[in-house]
Amino acid sequence: MTLLVEHVGFTTVQDAGRRGWAHLGVSHSGAADRGSFHLANRLLGNSTGAAVLESAGGVAVRATSDTFVVLTGAECDAALNDRPVSHCQPLLMRAGDLLRVSTVRHGVWMYLGVAGGIDGPEQLGSRSHDTLGNIVPLPLDNGSELEVGVLQGTPLGMDTPVALRDTERVGITAGPHGYMFRQDDLVDIFRQPWTVSGEPNRVGIRLMGPAVHRHFTDELQSFPLVRGAVQLTPAGELVVMLADHPTTGGYPVVGVVLPLDVDRLAQARAGARVTWQWRQV
Repeated sequence: MTLLVEHVGFTTVQDAGRRGWAHLGVSHSGAADRGSFHLANRLLGNSTGAAVLESAGGVAVRATSDTFVVLTGAECDAALNDRPVSHCQPLLMRAGDLLRVSTVRHGVWMYLGVAGGIDGPEQLGSRSHDTLGNIVPLPLDNGSELEVGVLQGTPLGMDTPVALRDTERVGITAGPHGYMFRQDDLVDIFRQPWTVSGEPNRVGIRLMGPAVHRHFTDELQSFPLVRGAVQLTPAGELVVMLADHPTTGGYPVVGVVLPLDVDRLAQARAGARVTWQWRQV
């Protein structure tokens, strides 16, 4: 069984990512919105880490034999043989059927899962495309043919699609570099709203907000970064690390976003308002 990719758009293959390689400068990578990724596999009866297509739109695939697929994540305009299809509802594609996702309407990343998962070679234990590290086990081009694994479970639909949450009251914990700021300045960073700026990508999300003043001006030595780390740049912007983040950095980390809320930020488009809520861990 294969899927023929007739049009790629901005689409990559993603799974649960690659663990244990940060010491070599290799990011975890994997799906940008982990919740939507796992939902796609649950609805299809796949293993939890089965590879899917992650797309910002413009992707079209044709089935070479009968199979089930599902769309999760960002809300999008999608059609099977020119007939609109539902979100979070497994679809039976017959041999020769064409599924086209044209436009993402709300959110950034849409997930196209296929029963059995996308199969093929791995690099460092994963099929995920790392856009920063240029690790591409399964490159996609118009006309690419993707192998599909064996169906393991029974596809199940949902009565109501799972809608993306907004970015109000994003949970955040303290970062390691609070000593570089006056206490009032540090509180003000997360007391006021910030705004998503720039085009979405898989490496990090950039935020603009109130002016922030550092108490210390000493340069930091490079230190490890994790998904969700919030760095403050010299320009006074916040950058939240996403799936393909660098493994080290030199800007102060003023907070760390809770894992489930990183999914929310990964789906935020330019202009979205972000507010914060301090959490204890």
